[in-house]
Amino acid sequence: MSTSFVIGDYEITAVLDGPSLPRDPGMIFTTVPAEAWDPYRAIALNPEGKWAPDWRGHLIRATNGAKGDTPIILVDAGMGDVVHEHTGEKGKLLDNLAALGVQPEDIDIVVTTHCHGDHIGWNVSYDGDIPSLTFPNATHWIASRDWEHYSKSENQNPAFDKSVKPLEALGALKLIGGVEQIAPGISTLPTNGHTPGHQCVLINSGGKTGVITGDLFHSVAQVTEQNWCPTFDWNTTMSTQSRRSLLTLASTQEWIVFTGHLATGSSIGNVVSEGGKSIWKAL
Repeated sequence: MSTSFVIGDYEITAVLDGPSLPRDPGMIFTTVPAEAWDPYRAIALNPEGKWAPDWRGHLIRATNGAKGDTPIILVDAGMGDVVHEHTGEKGKLLDNLAALGVQPEDIDIVVTTHCHGDHIGWNVSYDGDIPSLTFPNATHWIASRDWEHYSKSENQNPAFDKSVKPLEALGALKLIGGVEQIAPGISTLPTNGHTPGHQCVLINSGGKTGVITGDLFHSVAQVTEQNWCPTFDWNTTMSTQSRRSLLTLASTQEWIVFTGHLATGSSIGNVVSEGGKSIWKAL
């Protein structure tokens, strides 16, 4: 199974930060009856019947290997520099970027799909209480709707306060309001609902299209059961509409889909129609 794929002039690589804590799917998809998982247990749950997602980012680089005028882009920054109780280890995003020949200073742009802790954790490093940029030369592209939402005291988000809010004072914040070109053929694509400003990243190059989906869906079962929503979704009506719309485009236009949380090795694939249903086909 693939962890990278070439879309025209770009190579997109899934970069693992670490495994999440396996959890009871009934605690995450609270409106989905236990028996509804039966057709998907073999593909969507681990052998213990738990939902076990991965945390990751995606690296976008020019396929010719030369930087030139093409920025090196990181989409999402994992959970970050904390020791996880279920693994006893810190996140591995920086180590896995280094294994690809990429150092933090090489990153030009960090695109945040949304401001939840498992997508922003490496944005900012701390020396005591003093924040600094983990990626010192990067501009962080944050959806203005997420920034405005989580900046309000009634929408408390400690991860946002730690890993996004300091970006403004550090001079690395770029707020975006909708579709915006990141590089030739690469743009943001608003898919609101999981958070107020959730966005995907669309790559069009060489006659192919790819999309990095962030948290548009969290489980392979949602490719078929597109109305299933996790408890993390801010607005389930909006998230369902965004999910249905994008998965329809991905299926009918044969997009390559790079997912935020599906298991490493099967996180890149196609959405195909089979037996009148949409299903996931890992590459």
